[in-house]
Amino acid sequence: MRKVAIALAIGVVVTLALLGLAFAADAAGHPGVARALFWHNGVLQSLVPLGNIGTAAHPVYEGSPLNFFAFCASIPLGFAIYGVAAYVVLNFVRRGT
Repeated sequence: MRKVAIALAIGVVVTLALLGLAFAADAAGHPGVARALFWHNGVLQSLVPLGNIGTAAHPVYEGSPLNFFAFCASIPLGFAIYGVAAYVVLNFVRRGT
């Protein structure tokens, strides 16, 4: 049970650190780096349909409240992804020693 708690804490810290770094990279003018750091948000955002408020020749896509919910859902998704990865690494390190 202790290993699960440690892995969950690592998942939370890593996700929040990557979120902060992604915001800093975007503010510094590096949106590609920001997307790479917070990649699971991009995965969820790609599942949300966007509304075209432009023409067919010149589309302009507008986000919706679903995009905000996808962003909010990407944070606990990051906790889970990095928590599971930390748990696997902790198990591997434990068996190696």
